[in-house]
Amino acid sequence: MNTRVAPFSNMLVRRALDYAVDRGRIVKLAGGPLAAQPACQILPPNIPGYRPYCPYTLDPGAGGSWTAANLAEAERLVSASHTRGMKVTVVVPPADATNPTTKVGPYIVGLLGRLGYRASLRVAPSEAGFYQALDDSRSRIQLGWFTWEQDYPAPSDFISLLLTCRAFLPHSQSNLNNAEFCDPAVDRAVTRAEALEPSAPGSANEAWAAIDRRITDQAPWLTMFTPRLDVATSSRVGNYQYHPFFGLLLDQLWVH
Repeated sequence: MNTRVAPFSNMLVRRALDYAVDRGRIVKLAGGPLAAQPACQILPPNIPGYRPYCPYTLDPGAGGSWTAANLAEAERLVSASHTRGMKVTVVVPPADATNPTTKVGPYIVGLLGRLGYRASLRVAPSEAGFYQALDDSRSRIQLGWFTWEQDYPAPSDFISLLLTCRAFLPHSQSNLNNAEFCDPAVDRAVTRAEALEPSAPGSANEAWAAIDRRITDQAPWLTMFTPRLDVATSSRVGNYQYHPFFGLLLDQLWVH
């Protein structure tokens, strides 16, 4: 969600959509529970600093998991934002084997309509053209599909690169901070967390968890799910080992 373009420049609207989305339905559209798991926050499982956190659910609990959409709270926030009736265009790339965009896109459009917005869907003619437009901070896309896979198993790979003031490049074709999100307090906390990592990784992880919660509470992203990797093995295969970053360790397998 573009935090500098109406209506998503209003944090109440961003939070409303986070409350309203049925992540269980999104998981079904993405291929089911074997393919995806609901998510509300920035950091995914298996990343240092990850602590389950989901304020955008019905009756949030200490376990941090999503249980159900809270439409009543979403409608209350939309009313408080005084943005009902605005036009919203949801922009997605063409669907492929891993991105169910042409299924999720119409659902989000319908949900925005239910919340009182005049919403429409635009499917980009090509994936390359879509991401070129999404990364161009001059295009002012209101709400667009965004996926991210870690380059390195560290929280900075999700937060420092994508959700800091220094990551936002105005008037640029190479802006990875597609939400155009900037909270100077987050940047200061990121600097402290990065400084802690070499000598106090435990303290750094707690710092990253706090940063994750702070950003999630401001809802620059409508985080919906974390993909899951399924591996099928023959009964003849032994010594199966899985690494959270590299996945299946092929060099550790043996065959009867």
